[in-house]
Amino acid sequence: MTNPQQTPRTPAIRLIFEYEGDSVRLVFQQPVDTVISGFDTVAGTGSGNYVVETRDDRGQRLDRVPARGAFLESAEVFPENHTEPIIRVDVEARGAFTVIVPASAETTQVAVVRVAPPGGEALQDVDLATFRLER
Repeated sequence: MTNPQQTPRTPAIRLIFEYEGDSVRLVFQQPVDTVISGFDTVAGTGSGNYVVETRDDRGQRLDRVPARGAFLESAEVFPENHTEPIIRVDVEARGAFTVIVPASAETTQVAVVRVAPPGGEALQDVDLATFRLER
Protein backbone atom coordinates (compact mmCIF):
# COMPACT_ATOMS: atom_id res chain seq x y z
CA MET A 1 0.00 0.00 0.00
CA THR A 2 1.43 3.36 -0.93
CA ASN A 3 1.31 6.31 1.38
CA PRO A 4 -0.15 9.37 -0.39
CA GLN A 5 1.62 11.64 2.09
CA GLN A 6 5.12 10.38 1.33
CA THR A 7 7.74 13.10 1.14
CA PRO A 8 8.56 13.80 -2.51
CA ARG A 9 12.16 13.08 -3.40
CA THR A 10 14.30 16.02 -4.40
CA PRO A 11 17.36 15.43 -6.54
CA ALA A 12 20.45 15.37 -4.33
CA ILE A 13 24.20 15.03 -4.69
CA ARG A 14 26.71 13.42 -2.33
CA LEU A 15 29.89 15.48 -2.18
CA ILE A 16 33.21 14.44 -0.65
CA PHE A 17 35.75 17.13 0.16
CA GLU A 18 39.35 16.93 1.36
CA TYR A 19 40.91 19.77 3.31
CA GLU A 20 44.18 20.87 4.83
CA GLY A 21 43.98 24.06 6.84
CA ASP A 22 41.63 26.32 4.86
CA SER A 23 42.54 24.70 1.53
CA VAL A 24 39.62 22.62 0.21
CA ARG A 25 39.13 20.46 -2.86
CA LEU A 26 36.11 18.57 -4.14
CA VAL A 27 37.21 14.98 -4.77
CA PHE A 28 33.93 13.19 -5.53
CA GLN A 29 30.34 13.94 -6.49
CA GLN A 30 27.53 11.47 -7.05
CA PRO A 31 23.79 11.88 -7.59
CA VAL A 32 21.84 10.08 -4.87
CA ASP A 33 18.21 9.12 -4.46
CA THR A 34 17.32 10.32 -0.99
CA VAL A 35 15.05 12.64 0.94
CA ILE A 36 16.63 15.73 2.45
CA SER A 37 14.49 17.14 5.20
CA GLY A 38 14.37 20.72 6.40
CA PHE A 39 16.22 19.46 9.48
CA ASP A 40 19.27 18.76 7.28
CA THR A 41 19.44 22.24 5.80
CA VAL A 42 20.37 25.44 7.56
CA ALA A 43 18.34 28.62 7.18
CA GLY A 44 19.88 32.06 7.46
CA THR A 45 23.49 32.31 8.54
CA GLY A 46 23.51 28.84 9.94
CA SER A 47 24.49 26.99 13.04
CA GLY A 48 27.97 25.61 13.25
CA ASN A 49 31.22 26.88 11.82
CA TYR A 50 31.12 25.53 8.25
CA VAL A 51 28.41 24.93 5.67
CA VAL A 52 28.18 23.84 2.05
CA GLU A 53 25.97 26.11 -0.03
CA THR A 54 24.32 25.26 -3.31
CA ARG A 55 24.18 28.15 -5.75
CA ASP A 56 22.76 29.02 -9.14
CA ASP A 57 24.63 30.36 -12.21
CA ARG A 58 24.56 33.89 -10.78
CA GLY A 59 26.13 32.74 -7.50
CA GLN A 60 22.91 33.21 -5.55
CA ARG A 61 22.51 30.86 -2.57
CA LEU A 62 19.79 28.22 -2.96
CA ASP A 63 20.38 25.99 0.09
CA ARG A 64 22.80 25.54 2.97
CA VAL A 65 23.81 22.25 4.56
CA PRO A 66 25.99 21.98 7.70
CA ALA A 67 29.44 20.47 7.14
CA ARG A 68 29.39 18.38 10.29
CA GLY A 69 32.77 17.14 11.43
CA ALA A 70 34.67 19.34 8.97
CA PHE A 71 37.83 21.28 9.77
CA LEU A 72 38.42 19.64 13.14
CA GLU A 73 41.41 21.15 14.92
CA SER A 74 41.75 18.64 17.74
CA ALA A 75 42.11 14.90 18.14
CA GLU A 76 41.68 12.36 20.91
CA VAL A 77 44.88 10.67 22.05
CA PHE A 78 44.58 7.28 23.70
CA PRO A 79 47.33 6.49 26.23
CA GLU A 80 49.28 3.24 26.15
CA ASN A 81 48.34 2.67 29.77
CA HIS A 82 44.56 2.15 29.81
CA THR A 83 44.29 3.52 33.37
CA GLU A 84 45.35 6.98 32.16
CA PRO A 85 42.70 9.35 30.75
CA ILE A 86 42.11 9.98 27.07
CA ILE A 87 43.23 13.51 26.23
CA ARG A 88 42.41 15.95 23.44
CA VAL A 89 45.23 17.79 21.66
CA ASP A 90 45.29 20.58 19.09
CA VAL A 91 46.19 19.52 15.54
CA GLU A 92 46.20 21.19 12.13
CA ALA A 93 42.83 20.88 10.40
CA ARG A 94 43.30 18.05 7.90
CA GLY A 95 40.96 15.34 6.62
CA ALA A 96 37.81 14.78 4.63
CA PHE A 97 34.07 15.22 5.05
CA THR A 98 30.91 14.22 3.20
CA VAL A 99 27.65 16.12 2.74
CA ILE A 100 24.49 15.46 0.79
CA VAL A 101 23.03 18.62 -0.71
CA PRO A 102 19.73 19.29 -2.48
CA ALA A 103 20.34 19.68 -6.21
CA SER A 104 17.43 21.33 -7.96
CA ALA A 105 17.63 22.05 -11.69
CA GLU A 106 18.96 25.56 -10.87
CA THR A 107 21.91 24.22 -8.85
CA THR A 108 25.14 24.65 -10.82
CA GLN A 109 27.77 25.17 -8.14
CA VAL A 110 28.61 24.59 -4.48
CA ALA A 111 30.70 26.60 -2.05
CA VAL A 112 32.35 25.63 1.22
CA VAL A 113 31.76 28.55 3.59
CA ARG A 114 33.14 29.46 7.02
CA VAL A 115 30.17 30.99 8.83
CA ALA A 116 30.67 34.13 10.91
CA PRO A 117 29.61 33.71 14.53
CA PRO A 118 26.17 35.12 15.37
CA GLY A 119 26.25 38.71 16.59
CA GLY A 120 29.64 39.40 15.03
CA GLU A 121 28.63 42.60 13.28
CA ALA A 122 32.04 43.22 11.69
CA LEU A 123 32.58 39.60 10.68
CA GLN A 124 31.26 38.11 7.45
CA ASP A 125 30.94 34.61 6.05
CA VAL A 126 34.02 33.56 4.06
CA ASP A 127 33.96 31.39 0.94
CA LEU A 128 36.82 28.92 1.26
CA ALA A 129 36.24 27.38 -2.18
CA THR A 130 33.63 27.25 -4.95
CA PHE A 131 33.16 24.34 -7.36
CA ARG A 132 31.06 23.84 -10.50
CA LEU A 133 28.96 20.70 -10.42
CA GLU A 134 29.08 18.06 -13.12
CA ARG A 135 25.60 17.64 -14.59
